Amino acid sequence: MAGRTTLRGSGEKWGYSCVMGQENVESSIYADCNEVIRRELWRDLINLKNTCTGHWLFCGDFNVTRYPTERSTGQRLTGAMSDFTDWINEMELIDPPLFGGLYTWRRGENHSTASRLDRFLYSHHWDDSFPQIRQSLLPRLESDHNPVMLTCGELTLKKSYFKFEHWWMQVEGFREKVKDWWCSFSVNGTPSFILASKLKLLKGKLKQWGYENRVNWKQKKEELLNQIAGLEKIQEQRLLTDDEFLQKVHLSREFDEASRNEEIAWRQRSRIQWLKHGDKNTKYFHRMATAHKRINSIEKLEVNGRELTDTDEIKTEITNFYQKLYRETENWRPGLNLQGSESISLEEKDWLQRQFEEEEVAEGIKLCASDKAPGPDGFPMSFYQNFWEMLKVDIMNTIRQFHDQQEVISNKYGQNSPWVSDMVNIPYGVSVWRTIRNLWGQLQHNIRYKVGIGTRVLFWKDHWIGQDSLMSAYPDIYTLSSSQDATVNEVWSEQGWNFSFRRLLNDWEIGRVAEMLQTLDDFKGTNLEVDVMIWKHNHDGRLSVSRLYNRKVKELPGEISGPWSKVWKNKVPTKVRCFSWLVARRACLTHEKLQRRGFEIASWCSLCNETNETNSHLFLHCKVTAQLWTIFLSRTHTNWTMPEHTADLLSCWVRRGGSKSQKKWWNMIPSCIWWTIWRERNKRCMENTAESVQKIKWRCMKTFCFWCNEEGIEDGWTDF
Repeated sequence: MAGRTTLRGSGEKWGYSCVMGQENVESSIYADCNEVIRRELWRDLINLKNTCTGHWLFCGDFNVTRYPTERSTGQRLTGAMSDFTDWINEMELIDPPLFGGLYTWRRGENHSTASRLDRFLYSHHWDDSFPQIRQSLLPRLESDHNPVMLTCGELTLKKSYFKFEHWWMQVEGFREKVKDWWCSFSVNGTPSFILASKLKLLKGKLKQWGYENRVNWKQKKEELLNQIAGLEKIQEQRLLTDDEFLQKVHLSREFDEASRNEEIAWRQRSRIQWLKHGDKNTKYFHRMATAHKRINSIEKLEVNGRELTDTDEIKTEITNFYQKLYRETENWRPGLNLQGSESISLEEKDWLQRQFEEEEVAEGIKLCASDKAPGPDGFPMSFYQNFWEMLKVDIMNTIRQFHDQQEVISNKYGQNSPWVSDMVNIPYGVSVWRTIRNLWGQLQHNIRYKVGIGTRVLFWKDHWIGQDSLMSAYPDIYTLSSSQDATVNEVWSEQGWNFSFRRLLNDWEIGRVAEMLQTLDDFKGTNLEVDVMIWKHNHDGRLSVSRLYNRKVKELPGEISGPWSKVWKNKVPTKVRCFSWLVARRACLTHEKLQRRGFEIASWCSLCNETNETNSHLFLHCKVTAQLWTIFLSRTHTNWTMPEHTADLLSCWVRRGGSKSQKKWWNMIPSCIWWTIWRERNKRCMENTAESVQKIKWRCMKTFCFWCNEEGIEDGWTDF
């Protein structure tokens, strides 16, 4: 195909094929089952990406999963999974959700073993260009793999709703134009009708103006940059004339204005509140807006057990639901007797019922978030804040009408009855990390209940007497019970147990009930105390995260901790332990990592200015960092060769011999050096201030001594 290049690569048992166009690179993957061989593929693809520019799309059989939940066997997180996830992050790819199923590969009798081995991965450009992109599972025929299909969405024509754009406020002459339009409108009627009519007329004017002044920000910035580049080429040959110099200044200002307006526009669409204008996060705002667009898309809806996919049917059902939701279904009202209640004075009543003052309304509008829209008219609060002087007469007249007549809702919605919301029986939901949720069943087996009043303990299903729950101990009797969700309080009375069954019991079933009653003989009855949950594996009955973790570790085969786990045992501040863990995992936002994420910054190390700032260089090999390592190693008479990575250093950072306190301060050394270096690096990058190497050494030693004193390690620095 013209304009496209095919590139292939392979190893012992792996391969890939890339089709390269002018902008996109599509690659099909087959990875080996062997973890070591797969790493060769990951390294080869990373090197290929570093040499080829374009927007990547990967698809194929990767022969590895990312999470334990992607395997039917539910094993723990493995190193191969972590390697795969690290490769995806290194390549800056998106792993989209899979619709239509959980697994793409199955084998064994009745397909007892299943995994998600096949998938699509793509760069952010694909997500930006195709907001409706979707990965779906197709039916499996003869192969043990399901086909996976990637669709980029379809063009859907829908009504365009008006939205007041914040960047319009930056256009020269826009405010004056809006004021001229507003003053030109002449409407007769009630104040609320006048305000609504003027807003509607203004909306029509703004729609037309917005269409005539619509901007393709990317194209406009490219055109401006090309013009600036042309003038710079001329400047290389000769001096610019006065007109050319002024033209270049004007183009630069116009480019800055276009960049600022583009940021404002995408920020408004992203609905991000915690960042301010000028943060230069246009790409982030664009992705958030794309995510909101995807979330707001309703592709199917279940109504009374029936699944709807037709767009018109979905619209009708949603409209009907909310129309019924805000209708009053009953005329009955409960009585309310306020006789004897304390009442407010006439002066307080008059003050509460007084008309709103202009200052109150202006202050209320000022305090509202500018990005929020007050209603479906498309005007955000920033419109009312910026044009308050123009709008205040009509707004205050409408508020006075509301105070005098109190008929705004009836006039607007045509309803004579009050606007009352029905109680809606919708279950509440929570978002739970699936890995934690998978522990619930195991947690249940290790918990028993101490019965107090018995209202929170399920008679059949909870473990409160005997060696297990009664449901597990007597499943045949449980299936006959007509109240399987009953609490202990509901089954027990002072006269004894009160069971209810679905039918009359047979002779052998009566014998089983008698056995269960013998188990219940130890129960002394309910009392007025609160029911208590008890952790079975401790004498005090208390459950903590550490106890649960330690128990789970004992149940798992092999060693699960990596070298970086050592940092959690260090006697240093918690925030330093967290930071040291990031260093060990090479997850700190160094210049190299920021560049890979698309930030246009210099990659030089800010401490030595000699090479790129990578995780290994900054914390191990930089000549400034090396002097800190030399202080500690020379005073302990230790010969040391720095490994390639920080995780390798932790693997071999072991103090042979010595007291417990000596081992404690020895383990604190890497965290102390890394923390000192990172703080100095941030000062140089963000505050443009730098300390001398001698002062950095002094600060590192001071920090180390302070940590030793805080932990009561008396033979810390003095041992040196």
